[in-house]
Amino acid sequence: MDERIEKLEKELSELKAGLKSEKKVKVKKQPSEYNLFISNFITSAKTKMGDGYDHKQVFKDAAAEWKLQKDKK
Repeated sequence: MDERIEKLEKELSELKAGLKSEKKVKVKKQPSEYNLFISNFITSAKTKMGDGYDHKQVFKDAAAEWKLQKDKK
């Protein structure tokens, strides 16, 4: 009985060691059309506004502009 327990414990420790060493590789997705639009809109707003840049307001404006463009299509 002890041999069986020792064998199972050894297998368990090997399995645990194998799980720890195998890390999942994250695949980065390509940015969507929306992501690219928002990024470009915010970047251009930062350069135009300078020190008066308000991220919350600019993001609202960007979302509204995106919606207008999508409605036109």
